[in-house]
Amino acid sequence: MMMELSAYRDIFIEELNEQLERIDQSLLTLEHAPAPELVQTIFRAAHTIKGSASTMGFREMSDLTHEVEYALEWVREKKPEITGKLIDTLFRALDAMKLLRTQYISGGDYADCSAVVAEIKALINMPAEPQPVRLPVLSPAEMLLAEEAVAAGYSLLSLAVTLKEECLMKAARHYMLLQRIEDVCGKVIAVALPAAAAAGADEDSRYSRFAVVAAAGKEIQQISEQLAGDSDVQSIAITPFVPGPATVTGAAAAVEPSLAGPPSSPNKERGNGAQPTVRVSVERLDHLMNLVGELLIEQTSLADLSAAGQRNDPAKVLPGIGGVSDHMGTIIKELQEGVMKTRMLPMDQLFNRFPRLVRDLAHKLGKEIELLIQGGETELDRMIIEELSDPLIHLIRNSTDHGIESPEVRAERGKSPKGMITLTSFHEENQVVIRLEDDGQGIDAGKIKASALSKGIITEEQAGFLTAQEAIHLIFEPGFSTAAEVSEVSGRGVGMDIVRSQIGRLNGIIDIETVPGQGTVFTIRLPLTLAIIKGLLVNVSGRVLILPMYNVAEIVRISPEDIQIVQGEQAIINHGRIVPLSWLRDKLHYPRTERSSKTIPLVIVRSVDRIAAFAVDEIIGNQEVVIKSLGAYLGTMNHLSGATILGNGRVALILDASYLVSH
Repeated sequence: MMMELSAYRDIFIEELNEQLERIDQSLLTLEHAPAPELVQTIFRAAHTIKGSASTMGFREMSDLTHEVEYALEWVREKKPEITGKLIDTLFRALDAMKLLRTQYISGGDYADCSAVVAEIKALINMPAEPQPVRLPVLSPAEMLLAEEAVAAGYSLLSLAVTLKEECLMKAARHYMLLQRIEDVCGKVIAVALPAAAAAGADEDSRYSRFAVVAAAGKEIQQISEQLAGDSDVQSIAITPFVPGPATVTGAAAAVEPSLAGPPSSPNKERGNGAQPTVRVSVERLDHLMNLVGELLIEQTSLADLSAAGQRNDPAKVLPGIGGVSDHMGTIIKELQEGVMKTRMLPMDQLFNRFPRLVRDLAHKLGKEIELLIQGGETELDRMIIEELSDPLIHLIRNSTDHGIESPEVRAERGKSPKGMITLTSFHEENQVVIRLEDDGQGIDAGKIKASALSKGIITEEQAGFLTAQEAIHLIFEPGFSTAAEVSEVSGRGVGMDIVRSQIGRLNGIIDIETVPGQGTVFTIRLPLTLAIIKGLLVNVSGRVLILPMYNVAEIVRISPEDIQIVQGEQAIINHGRIVPLSWLRDKLHYPRTERSSKTIPLVIVRSVDRIAAFAVDEIIGNQEVVIKSLGAYLGTMNHLSGATILGNGRVALILDASYLVSH
């Protein structure tokens, strides 16, 4: 039966993603605006998941959703106040469902959800059996902290602590031990207690056992020796805490990878994984079929004209061939656009992951923050959407931690205690623009420059030449941070350089606009797709090369006298800005050719927040090209992003603008 059901795994995962997304969004809305219809929506989603999971034989998921159903039925009947504790409990149940979803995709043993089940039972005053302490499922904010700790060279450890039975005031001893663990290890990331006290026991006994996830810069043996000797502690078991597999499937995968302790050995029968899928409307498929039908008709017409040309005078059929060619060109253009649309997904697939993230970060930081999403219907290539998740998470975290002030500070400055983050997307020409705006404290260029100087990112001489806008862009340099102290969200100077590199890898551009005291706007511009681009064809030493048009800022012609030497390097002045100049033939090690023109054609190329000018022999023009990947046998060629076949049958190489500009 399992082999038969495996064919439906992808369908189950796809439906599961949709229902989990529905629960997530409904819980966020329910927290701020309680309404019976929202409870009913969550109930229906849980019921759907339970039925599907039961059919697939996923008992863990069906049992958990059964308890969620029971809790929601209790809410509908008793109509209790929608408290923060109720919402938090349902969110923890949702996180457990997401963890199970990830494990169903990747294979291996499944998580034990008994602690979450016990918490639900305790919430609605149902008797529950004493539960063992499980390692916590990290929230998105805790997971970000864990990622940063690992990036900074720390190791993740799990500590299972058991107090002696005769220990008095276990709760107080629990908090004292947490402080001691933090002093010894470096940072406590998450703590887990049994969901409820055993029947008939006092609440203090609940603290007899607990589990801790900590980031440590010491060896396990050293930590064990420093924590030993407490008269109230029966045992402390310390083991490495290994993040579980963070598999992402489809476009509706959750933002937060699951961290649930050491991964178990994979189960081959259950670990086949779900293949990425895209839902396409029937109307779009019908349109593509109609276009293919028209193409077949034109192919028949072309064959008839070819036969007629062979029987009669070929010159007489040329007008007919021209007409067929024009019509085929129109059809192929529509077919190209139709196929591109099948790869497109609405930005909502990505944006809907962030309200929960902002909620958790705001709670962690003690701030009031509202996230407003606009333009979620804007469509973008699904591959770009999947790659955008991490950069946007870092930008949102930056806005919540560094941008939005605390309610007290905002009140002192005459602002509303609740901060606002606005996430917007829209089409502009052949690009998608994403704007992340906050009404926080803005970015102080002076502080940025001073911090960069103190960290050795720039020299005193360089600092003297920097404009305010250039200084602000220093936040994208590796290791840069202006945080006065390391917080659970700000991390250790890791993050914004990742944003720049990942946006650059997507051939995108990022800009910053900021007003101190009023807020900051990050603007990202991305191509609609990475499969077909509009390219600028240039001639360099007799070779045709292509630069993506979305990286071309400007095309100019200069005379040799316009070239200046700045700090020993060639440069030009463009709109009052010093722009470094390179000869593309020299960068690519092509031989020099004689120039007959008195002017030099330049292509000014922009990537992320950097700009450079490249001299070429000739500007040919622009056209749409299909990107073909280069074979692995060519080895690493960082300056190339692919190749295409021109109309004359020759191969033209497509240059990687981001690499050329940064090197």
